[in-house]
Amino acid sequence: MFRKTVVGSFLYVKSYKEALFRATILPITLSLVLEFAFSYINSQPLHYLNNVFLTVLNAIVAINVHKIVLHGVDSVPKWGRFKFGKVELWFIGHYVCLTAAFIAITFMTRFLDLAVILIIVAFSVIACRLSLVFPAIAIGKGVSFPYAWHLSSGKTLYMFSVVAIFPIGLSLVLVPLQTIGVPQVVTSILSSLATIITVTSLSLAYKLLTEGELSPKN
Repeated sequence: MFRKTVVGSFLYVKSYKEALFRATILPITLSLVLEFAFSYINSQPLHYLNNVFLTVLNAIVAINVHKIVLHGVDSVPKWGRFKFGKVELWFIGHYVCLTAAFIAITFMTRFLDLAVILIIVAFSVIACRLSLVFPAIAIGKGVSFPYAWHLSSGKTLYMFSVVAIFPIGLSLVLVPLQTIGVPQVVTSILSSLATIITVTSLSLAYKLLTEGELSPKN
């Protein structure tokens, strides 16, 4: 099932490459511009503000990818859904909840020494299952974490592999490029492509668990 999802994510990205490119090029370009611009800014408050902008842009990218993979090319405008509406707000709200929980747990485990790794791993496993809420929200379902938890019941290892192991594996591929001095703009573009692939894999995991098949939609 995991192999089917990983292979499917590459095939889907290849199949929908033109639609995915058009739907994500604007937010990705803005993200790259912000990263470049803020690399020359030392103001901590402005960096926090930049992180907010990047979170919104990343959410827009993810929502467009989820919608194209799950509902087909015609589910978004030609140049993507680029706005901040109820879907985006609900999507980002759930992302912030998971992030805040991870930060809080990481902070608390500073006082627990040997239990740190176990607690962080346990939360990561839970978060991987809860991540199924994102493709559901992206296609307009008014659901929350309990929905994702129920949907991923009995699929803990599968979800951990899709949401954690697969993205980490893709990230490791980019490490040698950074060590041999490849320009940052190139690695940033490749990182954006890796993000699209991993978001697609999450979409396919959702598709498999809800529909049981991976046939592309026109």
